[in-house]
Amino acid sequence: GSSRSRERERERERPSQSTGRSTMSRWAKDFAGVTYDVLFQRWICRKVPAMRNIGDEDIVGLNVVVTGCTSGIGKAAAYEFARRDCNLFLACRNSSKGEKLRGELLEMCRKEGGSKKRNNNIRIMILDLSSLDSVVCFAKEFNSMKVPLDVLVNNAGVFAMGAPRTMCLGKYELHLLTNFLSNGLLTLLLLPSLLRAAGSKGGKSKVIMVNSKLHQMCTGFKFGDPNFDKGYHSKKAYAQSKLAQFLFTNALRTKLQSIEGAKGSAASRVQLMTLHPGNVTTDVVRTLPNIVQKAYNTIMPLFLLSPEEGARSTLFAATASTANDDSKEVFNYFNSNCEPTMPSVEARDPAEAQKVWEWTLGEVDPYLSKEAKELVLAMNV
Repeated sequence: GSSRSRERERERERPSQSTGRSTMSRWAKDFAGVTYDVLFQRWICRKVPAMRNIGDEDIVGLNVVVTGCTSGIGKAAAYEFARRDCNLFLACRNSSKGEKLRGELLEMCRKEGGSKKRNNNIRIMILDLSSLDSVVCFAKEFNSMKVPLDVLVNNAGVFAMGAPRTMCLGKYELHLLTNFLSNGLLTLLLLPSLLRAAGSKGGKSKVIMVNSKLHQMCTGFKFGDPNFDKGYHSKKAYAQSKLAQFLFTNALRTKLQSIEGAKGSAASRVQLMTLHPGNVTTDVVRTLPNIVQKAYNTIMPLFLLSPEEGARSTLFAATASTANDDSKEVFNYFNSNCEPTMPSVEARDPAEAQKVWEWTLGEVDPYLSKEAKELVLAMNV
């Protein structure tokens, strides 16, 4: 009897051991993939042209919102959008930095010359993604202009590498709020303006989600502990925020395409694309010790992309006429070389996307405008 009991106990243990080995194998594979991406980043992107040569669409006069635009990839993208004569809305947390950038962009446009327009309409708007109230104020101000929103670039994000956990609003972990929940709310609130662009004759609008290859390091959203009250690590929190953004975007894309009625055709022309900008030299290490920062700034530029190079995939998604159609089979996801690429297994799970969608609506419902709530209701029918 005792030998049979021991055998049954071993049988119960085998699945967990197998699962453990599978998890370790998956982690090793993903870690190797990310490491390869870092070491061979420049080789991977060797065929990508300079940013000013990317895309084939004329975007002169289009209305473009860029978040996180005063540094890094967002600033590089803002320069190129301004150079191409867009009506540019700089969504900035810091107004003085925003005004400084606006001055730089206007000076750049004056020096370049040779354009039909060159009186760029560049506007500063305050947006702090660590505050859902700030998101509401930004969207209310933009929607009140009653202008079409042709391109929304959700670029702003944070990776507090190695830093202790930070809670915002007394409720949300920093990465969860800034990288996912706030830009999800922003996108929902700006849907009326996005639909206005897509509703014009032959019109469309684009939402660009600047994501990360690190989304694949998360094997599932922690619905029971999204803030990592237990077992917090900045990399885990960052990876989860990017996976959540991916799943929410997939859910929104599906629901927009299923809207019935007068707004249905316009909704199907709201194109949502997600991208990995590459491993870029930014201030991501600002939370690490000075000696580590100095080593990073000395060594890593040999391997990593510059912000201008990292912004190329953003410009490609925003300005290439075939970007959306060419990437449908891979959930509209692009790598840093501007090529469609398959995201992680978890990012492709429609059931998880629906769960993240429902969780998100539960969190942001008090912040949704009447018009946004009506659209959400139409999508959930």
